Amino acid sequence: MNNLDKYTELLYNKYSNNNKTVKDLLEPIINIKNIPIELLSKYYIRLYTIESSFYRDINKELRENNIMYYLPYIKILYEGIKLRALKFLSYQFLYGCGVLSVKELDKILKYLKEEPKKGQPKIIILKSFFSFTKDKSIAELFFDKKIIKNSELKNVFYTLEINENENYDLTTYADIDNISYFPNEKEVLFFPFSSFEIKEIRKTIINKEDNYEMKLIYLGRQF
Repeated sequence: MNNLDKYTELLYNKYSNNNKTVKDLLEPIINIKNIPIELLSKYYIRLYTIESSFYRDINKELRENNIMYYLPYIKILYEGIKLRALKFLSYQFLYGCGVLSVKELDKILKYLKEEPKKGQPKIIILKSFFSFTKDKSIAELFFDKKIIKNSELKNVFYTLEINENENYDLTTYADIDNISYFPNEKEVLFFPFSSFEIKEIRKTIINKEDNYEMKLIYLGRQF
């Protein structure tokens, strides 16, 4: 058993005990020696989309800069792209909805007001995974009504422009609706270290409530 096989077994042992869906997904492959990375990357994508503690754990740890435990997982996804096992999109607009604290929003707004360096766009780099969808109406379903009266948090609606430059070595996302446990979400999953140019942030009305809209352009990886 190589290190990658051991890592998959480790994920199985940690996340399948209380989740039959995770168990059913990973059990058939933990005994396959030297499973092809092309196939493993698809299993790993599907694992992320299952309703389990896995996707919550990995994003929490990544946001707190605790990357080492999940680094083999992230590397396999990038390898899946390079080997063209995971597909990506040509030119398209994507949509997402998430929650940011007022403090985070103020920090971004302040950053946008700073005098830009010559020829340098205003860039943000993801620490964790982030999901977009090809269907705007689906993104709006993730609007969090619970925080409407919360003065500390705001819903942010994202519009993301994907450029036409196809480069598997620099691509940091996968079009996963043919792999996802929830294909109807038409999900496009962006991996950690994805970078975006912020074109605009403005106040807007979402579901009849004052919130924010952020327009982004996808830039790939910056290293």
